[in-house]
Amino acid sequence: MHSPISIFLTTWAITSVLGSSIITTKVTPSYWRATISSPPFNLMDNAFLEDFFSLVDDIAADPEVKVVVFNSSVEDFFIAHFDILNPVSPELVGAAYWGNVTRLANLPVLTVAAIQGIVRGGGAELVASLDVRFGSKEKAIFGQPEVAIGVVPGSGEMRLLPRLTGRGRAMEIIIGSDDLDADTAALYGWINRAIPDDQFDEFVDRFARRVAGWDRYAIGHAKSVINQSGFPTLEEVQSDFAAFEASLSEGAVAARVEAMAKAGFQTSETFEIHLNREEIRFVGPGPWDS
Repeated sequence: MHSPISIFLTTWAITSVLGSSIITTKVTPSYWRATISSPPFNLMDNAFLEDFFSLVDDIAADPEVKVVVFNSSVEDFFIAHFDILNPVSPELVGAAYWGNVTRLANLPVLTVAAIQGIVRGGGAELVASLDVRFGSKEKAIFGQPEVAIGVVPGSGEMRLLPRLTGRGRAMEIIIGSDDLDADTAALYGWINRAIPDDQFDEFVDRFARRVAGWDRYAIGHAKSVINQSGFPTLEEVQSDFAAFEASLSEGAVAARVEAMAKAGFQTSETFEIHLNREEIRFVGPGPWDS
């Protein structure tokens, strides 16, 4: 299990629990860690989204923070995916969600995803919206399983991924709906680097402490100019989310998701770990053997 507090933290570190899903550790006034902690899978559900919005508020309100590292305390999972089986409040998705993602992207604070587990679907979309992404060579797995289920990514990935990987590789990732290991994700440009797991914590900590020493104005100005190279607009992502919702409500998709749920989707660790293989069993119009 990944510790929410690195062995490299100083005695200054202050930990606060935003809610049931995110633990914030102020390693120093300028260096924070946001640890996703909602076992067993770190689903993007109501609690997670509420905590994420609160975290963005806290970051925006603090004039000292310069770098925030997102990691996970849940073994095997960074963020499994969006919670499809349980109702998520309309006030937490669509414009509200992407508004907070965009707000975070525009703050003079560098955001870093430190991935030592599986991140798929909406979780992979959130990771793609952060500024820097590092993955464990041995433990990080990346995937967009939506198209195999019969839906489309609805939280920015269809806009973000081509900017990161190029058109052809974005097609492979999204429409191929298969997993990528960290080495391949780094080769494709989905993440910045793949790092051996036994060096991972030290590397991320050293990088964050380095950035935390810079002038906040310089970080913010550099981000604002780099963001001009292309960050999805609210209107673009709202259109994608509408397509996601519409596809999810299709009769065949609803039946497929119900069959997947009976087989272990969002309840079985084995099913979730091997989602890229499990979802193939439910291709076509059914009926399926769950």
